[in-house]
Amino acid sequence: MDLEKYLFKYVRVETNYGEIIVGYVDMFCTAEENEEPYFDSIGIILNRAAREGIELDESEIKSIEEI
Repeated sequence: MDLEKYLFKYVRVETNYGEIIVGYVDMFCTAEENEEPYFDSIGIILNRAAREGIELDESEIKSIEEI
């Protein structure tokens, strides 16, 4: 899964836990940058004014699409 292509885009993510998250991808980290687990990850904020968001690694994402 190429998460980097979603950087600075609005996405809809379905997690492996059954959650749906809609927001703006403001961060991307490679597996090498992450300590553990060794997966690429993205940070999602619910809107551009948000002060904090949600970080999901590749293993937590069931599907992702640009909206």
